[in-house]
Amino acid sequence: MKELIFSNSGTELLKVHPEDIIYIEADGNYCRMHLRGGFEQQLWFNRQRFISIISSQLRDEKPTFIVVGRSFIINLAYIFRINPVQSELVLFDSVKPEQMSLHASQEALNKLKKEILILNKVEDYER
Repeated sequence: MKELIFSNSGTELLKVHPEDIIYIEADGNYCRMHLRGGFEQQLWFNRQRFISIISSQLRDEKPTFIVVGRSFIINLAYIFRINPVQSELVLFDSVKPEQMSLHASQEALNKLKKEILILNKVEDYER
């Protein structure tokens, strides 16, 4: 998979392998990129700009990232558990073995669950 390359704050150039990004957390006009091994990087642009970057630079790749609610863009490879009832999404990084617990609305997590089942062509056995 190719690297993502983007300008950060007009003076920095960032280059990162998509598989190293665990998730992006949006906070108004800024984002925080959470990478494998516990590294974090402040991004000086909003969530929509990040979505635009991954859409254009990874358009020929298999889907890697998924938007969850208004706050998160998640790398599908790190999703460990989705619990809509408790509004909890658990991610797992094997480089720094720990679970990351994120909170999102039940609606956003139910939508995520359905999208993952569709992407992986898995039937939902809870019908």
